[in-house]
Amino acid sequence: METKELTLFEGNLEEAPVTMSSREIASLTGKRHDHVLRDCDELNESYESMGLPKIGESTYKAENGHTYREYRLTRMQCFDLMTGYSRKLRIKVNRRWKESEKKERAGLPTSYADALRQLAAVVEQNEQQQKRLSEAAQWYSNKRWAKEHGTDWRAYRWGVLKALSHEHGYKAGKTFDKNYGKVNLYHRRVFEIYENSRKWKQLH
Repeated sequence: METKELTLFEGNLEEAPVTMSSREIASLTGKRHDHVLRDCDELNESYESMGLPKIGESTYKAENGHTYREYRLTRMQCFDLMTGYSRKLRIKVNRRWKESEKKERAGLPTSYADALRQLAAVVEQNEQQQKRLSEAAQWYSNKRWAKEHGTDWRAYRWGVLKALSHEHGYKAGKTFDKNYGKVNLYHRRVFEIYENSRKWKQLH
């Protein structure tokens, strides 16, 4: 899982961008969420090559307590994504956008006090989201940790990582990797303990 930037909106509330989550798109279209994530990954590669803003990435906590990633797409990004989908699926997503825009207009402030309250709510939401993203950045797959620290990912045995996580009170999580499917995540402290342990020294 990579650290993502969360941009705090500054300006008139009426101009705040409305987004649709990749989970909502998956629900509307009947597609698996991991497939929608894969399509968003590919779309982001195209955006990057064209110098266009990439789709924003966020996280959510599932009922099982694990944290997973999702994308938040603007309307234009949604249209770009849906170009490769069937006509019926495009219609469903377009209709949902219309409903979202109606709700957005209905929620616009009618007074300066309302505007301040809404701005405060947006700031608080963004702060909470930034906190969640910061916490998520402390969790690593063995391959991401190895890549960032110049080591061999095969040296990290999942059984040892799992045992250390349990011993030190860190519950291992999972995330989706477009190349490997679901992969385990361990807290950075667990990797640090692993590397300082006798087991790590024996492996090297």
